[in-house]
Amino acid sequence: MEPKLRVAIRLDVDLRQARLVVRGKITEGNCRVLYVLARRTNAALPGLKVLLDLRKASITEDAMAGLTRSAETGELPVLTGSFSSDPLAPRQLSILA
Repeated sequence: MEPKLRVAIRLDVDLRQARLVVRGKITEGNCRVLYVLARRTNAALPGLKVLLDLRKASITEDAMAGLTRSAETGELPVLTGSFSSDPLAPRQLSILA
């Protein structure tokens, strides 16, 4: 069983950025939840910058590598939707670790 994550989504007043504050242990298995939340947040408000705040979470090396790769390329894994349906722009997803 994967560890549970707690995620709070905070929107800026000007609706330019959403901060996903994550608590718990992030593994390669459960980090797909973060990808899904990033995609849904972007779908609700296209062009929104999504910041993953991982300062209150612990994260495995594999999960961090995947999240970093997504932040650099803007591509999210296929399990969160197809790449052709409104992918994130590079650097639109950022990580605060």
